[in-house]
Amino acid sequence: MAFQVILSAVALKELEASVDWYNARQDGLGTRFIEALDDRLLLLSETPYIFPVKLSGYNEALIEKFPYLIVYKIIKKGKKVRVLHIFHTKRNPGVKNKQN
Repeated sequence: MAFQVILSAVALKELEASVDWYNARQDGLGTRFIEALDDRLLLLSETPYIFPVKLSGYNEALIEKFPYLIVYKIIKKGKKVRVLHIFHTKRNPGVKNKQN
């Protein structure tokens, strides 16, 4: 049985801002970003342990072809993956591990 992937409110806001930014740069680029993110989220739902736990205690998965990380926590009870951030890799790394 797959894990349920849950995006935090902060992750949803980050996703929306990123899609808007990409769409403003080039038609269809926001859609390609969403597709790459969806591919990675599907992988997380099937095999959440595939990506390493960092020193912060959170897992990080790089989104292919885009400079973003999915910062997440595996919740064994209930088989859930809680996405804390859709994090641009150029941002301050201290922000990515803050709970929300």
